[in-house]
Parts: sequence; C-alpha cells; structure tokens
Amino acid sequence: MRSLVLLAILATCYLSVMAKMQNVTVKGITVCNKKRLANVHVELYDRDTCRQHRALYSPSSQLSSVKAIVDPDDLLAETRTNSEGEFQLYGEHDEVGTIEPFVRITHNCYVTKPGCMRVSDYYVPTNLLGGVYDMTYTTLDIVVQGESEKCE
Repeated sequence: MRSLVLLAILATCYLSVMAKMQNVTVKGITVCNKKRLANVHVELYDRDTCRQHRALYSPSSQLSSVKAIVDPDDLLAETRTNSEGEFQLYGEHDEVGTIEPFVRITHNCYVTKPGCMRVSDYYVPTNLLGGVYDMTYTTLDIVVQGESEKCE
C-alpha cells in the first residue's frame, strides 16, 4: 500500500515538472443578422481529451454510445461582449502536452424556442498558441457542427 502511495506521489511530481505554461489570446466581434451583438457570454476553454467511451445496453434493447467524461474541460477565461459586440480573452494553462483551446459562445441569435440559448464552439488553431487568434466577425446566424441549445 505504501509503495502505491509513493508511486502516485512520484508520478504527480514528475507530471508537474513536465507540464509547461501555455497561453492564447482570442478576440473577435459577434454578429447576428448583420448586426453586432452586445452582452453575449464568451468563454475560453482548454479541451481535455482524456475521455472514456463505452457502450451501454439501453432499456429499449438498443446499443447506444455514452460518453463518460473523466476529465472535464478547463475554463481559462470568460467575458461578455461590449456594446459593439467586441470581446477579448486571455487564458493560460499549465499542462503536459499541447493545450487544445476553444471558444464557447452562448447566444440567442435565431433560437428555435423562447427562453432558449444556442451554444456554439469554435476551435482555436494550435499554431496560434502563445499569440493572438483574431476571429474577426463571428457570424452567429450560421449553425456550427456540434452546436447545442439549452433551455431554462
């Protein structure tokens, strides 16, 4: 038992030494129906890819794929767009390997149901780590792959 605890401590120390601080700045302007969108919630995350996939037998006798999150994505920064729809975020994270940043924008541009918000994710190119990713005009009218809608 002691050797397992010691091994866990040594592994943690090794990984913390191997981890390096990485950062990115993201800026842009949110647009809906050719108009700048103010007060939009914008978040910068680091996607953690340590995920476990498993198949479960459902009550309806169908096999379905369920994603169990082992390590949730890390929130690096968040803000709201100003009156001109502009935003800028800076985030940094100490991680072994390369961070996988993405921007999550929660907005009400063309929602399908009252009281709902659309949630759109945009990946940050990894070649811009340590620099600035200018998203310029982010057109929220367009549905992006993997987009979801959350309702109150």
